[in-house]
Amino acid sequence: MYTAFTLFSLIVSIVVTTVSNGISGVFSFNTFIHNTTIAIIVGIVSGLLNVGFAHFARKDEAGEDVEFSHFLDGFRFNVKSVTVVIVVTVLLSQISSLIMPEELTTFQLTEEQSQDFELMMMAFEDVSAVLQANIGKFCLFVGLQVFLSIVLIFAPYFASLIGKDGIESLADSVRLTLPHFLKIFLALLLITLIAIPVTVLTIGLGLLVIVPLMHLVAYDIFSQLTKE
Repeated sequence: MYTAFTLFSLIVSIVVTTVSNGISGVFSFNTFIHNTTIAIIVGIVSGLLNVGFAHFARKDEAGEDVEFSHFLDGFRFNVKSVTVVIVVTVLLSQISSLIMPEELTTFQLTEEQSQDFELMMMAFEDVSAVLQANIGKFCLFVGLQVFLSIVLIFAPYFASLIGKDGIESLADSVRLTLPHFLKIFLALLLITLIAIPVTVLTIGLGLLVIVPLMHLVAYDIFSQLTKE
């Protein structure tokens, strides 16, 4: 059931991404606004889907009879607060991306480059040169992204599972994760290191197992820390 919901979520995310690209077209005059609009739309839907893993896992862990529909509980409970959490998280992430040079954030191969190996290599060489010249900013950007992804990881759980408002959920997530930051980072890093070879060796099919595993690990950490 976890794998089936992962596949369902993937399909929904593809559809939502396609739709959001069309909607954000009206903001094509500004790259930051364009990308942020897409990130917010996709983030809200994906966030509500993702928190469904936690709802299902909580019922499953308690020994309750579970049905596939319980994965959609993220769309039923305290949606407004979860939406606030996701929007704030996306905005913080997008604002941190302003550190990066525009050449890196907007890099995309043209159709001509993708069909010509020499042009493709030249494009990557240009980007590599920009990256090397801004390696400090790149490291700061990556550090900020990792920090935000960990300290705010449980905010949707506080909002959807416990029923707190958006700002309180964000604050509680920071308070809960900071004392255990290194342990959470190492746990997620371990899962990521497992995910990479599994995904490559299975030509992507391993994600159907790895994605629910990552969500279950995150929920289990949340469950243990809140019990403590």
